[in-house]
Amino acid sequence: MKEIYLDESEEKLTVDEIQSFEKKIGKIFPNDFKKFLLKSNGGYPREELFTHPFIEINPNTNIEFVQETDVEKFFSLNEMEFEYGDIVDEDYISEEYVPFARTSFGNLLLIRLDESEFNGNIYFSNHDLFNSKKNKFTISKVCNSFNEFIDSLYSIGD
Repeated sequence: MKEIYLDESEEKLTVDEIQSFEKKIGKIFPNDFKKFLLKSNGGYPREELFTHPFIEINPNTNIEFVQETDVEKFFSLNEMEFEYGDIVDEDYISEEYVPFARTSFGNLLLIRLDESEFNGNIYFSNHDLFNSKKNKFTISKVCNSFNEFIDSLYSIGD
């Protein structure tokens, strides 16, 4: 996994703290994601980072377009818990998606945690592109794993 330097990280996590959160939400993080959390408990990337392009589909018109986004902040475990509770309580996103980062526009980056073949995949949640039929935010797949996501991030200087 590529090295990402974060500023303003919260206190280092223990394995027990991560397991406690997993138990609370009834989901297990993939090992690559746990490793990242143990190394840095949230924070702001030192340099502006962007995702590689991905396809987003407007659910109301079925029109596809290419999207990419920045990563403004990786959430600490406490922030993940708050964001997860908020979006699940409001029912804007299904509970198998756990937010782990935010963009400068306030959209969320999510990791999927379930028993499906998509477990560990990374998604972009667009709150400006609301699916009016399902009454949920539109989500679009970005990467197949957290490692792939981190390795695909780039800065303007790259």
